[in-house]
Amino acid sequence: MAFTIEEEAKRFIEQKRVQFIQGLEDASKDLKHYINDNLHNSDERDYAIKALKEAVLWCRSCTEKHGIK
Repeated sequence: MAFTIEEEAKRFIEQKRVQFIQGLEDASKDLKHYINDNLHNSDERDYAIKALKEAVLWCRSCTEKHGIK
């Protein structure tokens, strides 16, 4: 099966986007774990984790809207 140059470019870009999102998810899980391991249970810790989740969602939205570098 032969792909056109445009199809191949779209596949490449989508692969990069998926790779970015997976890296982002992995990093945010590691950071959430680090936060939970090192901070006492508090409202501030919960706000930090909520902000981290929000940052991940904004990044995902940005990749869908603008792509990645």
